[in-house]
Amino acid sequence: MSKPTHDVLLAEEYTSSNGEVKSHFTNIGSAWQSEKGAISCELRAGLAVSGRFVILPKKDDAA
Repeated sequence: MSKPTHDVLLAEEYTSSNGEVKSHFTNIGSAWQSEKGAISCELRAGLAVSGRFVILPKKDDAA
């Protein structure tokens, strides 16, 4: 398997102390994009999750 190209994030909305609705993202796994465009995801072991997931390209660690 090649190096992951994307992060899988769990998006959770919350209301800040000033009443503004914001989103918090928790990294829950990794994803790889194939040459044909398919994306395979692998979630961390032992997670019980539900809700909205977001798949984004991995951020450059040097930034």
